[in-house]
Amino acid sequence: MPRFLFPDPERRSRKQPTVLCPAERVLALYNQDHEGQEAQRISKKVREWFFDQAHEAGWDGLHFIPEVQSRHGAGCVMWVTFEAGHRVLVTNQILVLEDSDADADE
Repeated sequence: MPRFLFPDPERRSRKQPTVLCPAERVLALYNQDHEGQEAQRISKKVREWFFDQAHEAGWDGLHFIPEVQSRHGAGCVMWVTFEAGHRVLVTNQILVLEDSDADADE
């Protein structure tokens, strides 16, 4: 079984402070850390574990998002903050990201 690495916040830049960690990777990371307790969906237990791991790894914030049709967990948007609150704003119900520059290099 391949080892999945947790997303690294050090790989983000001022132009690309956010990343989407898809549900498949969230579950793969959880399952490789919880042998014998494999999860099939992003449950509360999985979200809590991933939240703790992300903050421990140095991520400034994360927000789980549902898939549009099934409403099951689609994954997690993760970000680092380079300037105090200018790039990302999260309230209890709204995630606001700065619009992407279509011409920006990745």
